[in-house]
Amino acid sequence: GYSAFPLAVLCMYITAPSCPAGWTRFGGRCFIFNSSMKTWTDAECSCQTLGGNLASYHSTAEYTFIRELTRTAAGSYLTAWVGGNDRENVSETVWKWSDGSQFDFTNWGNGEPDNSGGGQDCMEINFNGRDYVNDQRCNSQRGFVCVRDTNCSFVS
Repeated sequence: GYSAFPLAVLCMYITAPSCPAGWTRFGGRCFIFNSSMKTWTDAECSCQTLGGNLASYHSTAEYTFIRELTRTAAGSYLTAWVGGNDRENVSETVWKWSDGSQFDFTNWGNGEPDNSGGGQDCMEINFNGRDYVNDQRCNSQRGFVCVRDTNCSFVS
């Protein structure tokens, strides 16, 4: 009979997953920093065009990797968009990742998210170069970090 293997499982048996040129692999996913200044929505759209989303992270290791990726690419801990947002929630308590993954780790700064001045519905890392996450107005212009799955390439 016929049985279907999920692509991710099949990929393990063919060759090691890889990332497209310019992307960096970490923890089984591919990340890239883009220094173009965009709103959160335009940044998310740019990531989707590349086959991904604004970055989500689920551990201290992933968060630290993303911070270092921005520093390496930009020469400093540049403030950058990641995929966290609460745009659909008026109470400021339900945040989610744009890639749909579980919102299980954030590293918010002390007192954040604070919705300072109202309408801070999108997540940025490296706020003023500091080692924490901040909520910000989504129409602010920032560089951004995208994430996507690894490629499955066949051995020829």
